[in-house]
Amino acid sequence: MRLKIGLSLLLAGILIIGFLLFRPLTQNKDAVRFKLRGPYTLAATCDSLIAQQMLADAFWLKLGGRILGIDSVKAGSYLIQPNENLIQLLKRFKNSRQTPVKLILGNERIRIRTAAQLAGKMQRQDMTLADSADWSRFLMSEDSLKPFGLNPQTVMTRMLPLSYEIYWTESPRQVLQVINRSWDHYWTEERKAKARTIGLDPTQVSILASIVEEETQHQPDRNRIASTYLNRLRIGMRLQADPTAKFGSGDLEAKQVTFAHLRHESAYNTYLHAGLPPGPICLPSLLSIEAVLNAPKTDYLYFVASHRFDGTSVFTNDYDVHLRNARLYQDELRKRLKR
Repeated sequence: MRLKIGLSLLLAGILIIGFLLFRPLTQNKDAVRFKLRGPYTLAATCDSLIAQQMLADAFWLKLGGRILGIDSVKAGSYLIQPNENLIQLLKRFKNSRQTPVKLILGNERIRIRTAAQLAGKMQRQDMTLADSADWSRFLMSEDSLKPFGLNPQTVMTRMLPLSYEIYWTESPRQVLQVINRSWDHYWTEERKAKARTIGLDPTQVSILASIVEEETQHQPDRNRIASTYLNRLRIGMRLQADPTAKFGSGDLEAKQVTFAHLRHESAYNTYLHAGLPPGPICLPSLLSIEAVLNAPKTDYLYFVASHRFDGTSVFTNDYDVHLRNARLYQDELRKRLKR
């Protein structure tokens, strides 16, 4: 009789322990991301889960960890799914099975224009274990970028506005490898052939596309602006692009370009220097890259914002006509400022 009672109690204990170990860890309806900057001991990991209110009690997690032989948990980003149980989570901890993080470029409210701003985004959104200082050092290092065929001025040309799956513990170099694979995939032989037709390579296409991106958000005008700048490059005429002068001055958020911007000495200032600047002045959209690759054949050499202030531009190959168009715009601007 005592043996039966003992066996019954043992069975009941096993069932209770099994229930507690396999019951859902959280009642959250949505997945919750848990990040460890470890490696941490299992006990410290449990404390962190409790501190972040992802776990009410650590006893069963610690018990399960002892059963599975888990002493420590590696650094990583782990996504705790709804209804996930302790054993499932512990197995992921044991095998260091992280959940990728989505890095999305090109969706910023304030456009990313520099490597420093990209480093800030990575830090601000906690995209990687590496901090902004690590990212800045990597993005500004000639030696680090040379294996990719890049330098600190051109590195931003690889950052296509796409969604990337990366692991939180990956180094800046590993993240760039992921980004570079997408760049290689985008630059098909067909696109490379189009670039050669207009006398540019993929990096130069991205640099010119960044200027087009800063010039307009009016889709039909992207192609015409790209055509205008390509015409200038072909005949050796300076681009004289206002956004490059603003970028070169460091006054990135200026609403209007002034004479001070135009006179500021910088390798990026295309009023002072012929040809393309040494690197992009923002992360261009795919629309602007395609606008450069598919720019129409025109004879345009000049353009200015329309005096109708409808987001369009007016194009011509006649400098006198361009001056009249520019005066119309300036006159209308002054009227609007007086209202």
